[in-house]
Amino acid sequence: MMSLESEPTREIPCESKFDAHGMVQKMETVRLLIETNFLDIGKLLSQAVDGISTLATALDELAEALSPATIASTTQQLHDASAKISSLPIKQSARRSTINLLETQRDILSSYMENMRRNLSYMRAFTVSIKITAGGISSADSEFSVFAQEMRTRIEAGRTEVDALEHGLFKLKGELQLAVPKTDAVERNCANTIPEVSERLEDAATLLAKHRSKIAAVTADASTLVQNVRKQVVRMLMALQIGDITRQRIEHIQTGIALLESIDPDIPPQDATRVRALLCVLLTAQLDATLNDFNEEIEQITRGLDGLSSDAASLLSLREVAYGKNAGDSMGFLQSLEQRIGVAAGLAIEIEEADALAHDIGNKAATSARVLSDRLDAIQTMKSDVLYMALNTTIKSTRLGDEGRPLGIIATELRLHAGYLEASANTCVLALKNLIDAANDLSLESSESAIVEEMTVGTALSAAIACIKTAATTTERDTIALAGHGEEVLNLLTRSRGQLDFYLEINDTLANARDTLRGLAAAAEPCGVDIQAPISTIFKKLAAIYTMAQERDIQAEVVGQWNINIESTSSSDHVIADSIDEYDAELF
Repeated sequence: MMSLESEPTREIPCESKFDAHGMVQKMETVRLLIETNFLDIGKLLSQAVDGISTLATALDELAEALSPATIASTTQQLHDASAKISSLPIKQSARRSTINLLETQRDILSSYMENMRRNLSYMRAFTVSIKITAGGISSADSEFSVFAQEMRTRIEAGRTEVDALEHGLFKLKGELQLAVPKTDAVERNCANTIPEVSERLEDAATLLAKHRSKIAAVTADASTLVQNVRKQVVRMLMALQIGDITRQRIEHIQTGIALLESIDPDIPPQDATRVRALLCVLLTAQLDATLNDFNEEIEQITRGLDGLSSDAASLLSLREVAYGKNAGDSMGFLQSLEQRIGVAAGLAIEIEEADALAHDIGNKAATSARVLSDRLDAIQTMKSDVLYMALNTTIKSTRLGDEGRPLGIIATELRLHAGYLEASANTCVLALKNLIDAANDLSLESSESAIVEEMTVGTALSAAIACIKTAATTTERDTIALAGHGEEVLNLLTRSRGQLDFYLEINDTLANARDTLRGLAAAAEPCGVDIQAPISTIFKKLAAIYTMAQERDIQAEVVGQWNINIESTSSSDHVIADSIDEYDAELF
């Protein structure tokens, strides 16, 4: 307690001018102001606690948008896709070579169609000559005419097969012409873009991993900071009990001021003045201690709230480190990743379409080749039949002697052209075999490639894009929410800090009341025997309402210094009174 003698005094007012009722009313205004403002501050800080919890949850949800497991899986998918895409040019080159082989074998087959058709025309003409020549030989029987007609019928069937074979080759040419531009375009695209796409995918995987590491570090820092802010706010709520303590002490001082006007009227005026002066000594000491404690606690609470606001601002700055100042920054990063992967995904789709087309062409080519093989088999069978009949014609013509020699010559020419037809057919068989093999290779190669791309490039990139799109949507939503929660907490703490400005008004009112009471106490003298009874009665009344140890200690000090005879009041361990020092040590 500050010594009364050590305090500077203002001009001592006349006792007759002292307005006890007015002072009580002013102090009542102060008491209500403390009660109202501290309740409001308590509500704001309670809301801040809820806001901080919401802020922490928002940070957790924001971090979960790109969880470690998801990022690890997506990153691996991007690495795998990059490796597979890097191998695509080789596969595309192999596919193009296979299609080229198909075209070459088709061209070989087509080049022999005209030879086969020309040989068949000669063979048909020779059958007509046999029939005509046999008709002019009297010794020739009708069997020559039958042979000639039968050979002609077989040759016509052969011509039909050749026509069908040529039509099939023409159809295959059309299908290959559809595939070649697509394959060439994909091959050029692969050559031009794959190195860049592969690099982009690797960059995307690296950026994604770094982004996640940064978020993990920021989340850890934010979690620690949130816990600290929450603890400080809770402690600040406890420290606000200074408002309740000050309110009660003001009530007790108000009671003491009211007692100044309730001195026993039977006491002589001079003694009543001495009693009032001693009572003012006590009230001055109580008010001075109350004011000092209140100002000290308010100053520390103010510093604490400033620190809380700074921590809350740091929490938002961590959010900016990880995600940018707004949702657009985060979305920009994620959209950049999505665009990087989207280019690769587009190329993968284009390649898959080329694979599907090549697979379809391979199947069609293989089917067409089997049909063409059947056509060639029919032509070979026809050739064998005609060759056999021509041989019989030759044998029969020798039996006719010189008359049959023309028939033998014609039959020999027929057999010769049948041999030409056989040579062309054999070459076609070899080319057809190569065509069938190439078609099967293309179909199998495309089928296996489609499976590989579906498992790595297609599926992996689609999954990666889906993951990043989800993360982008979640990040946009949660970043906006996070900013809102953070601003709300900052606003609540700022309002709490602003709410404390009322203490200046309180300080002035209490300081004026203290100085007035000090002026009245200036005339105090050590208590004489003649006023022991009334002063003791008043001090006992006040001791009965004191609820805090400090109040009792101050009264005990005044009693001892001013020789007042009153039973000493021991300090109690009221939690409210003793808590101030505990809060000071814990908070500040």
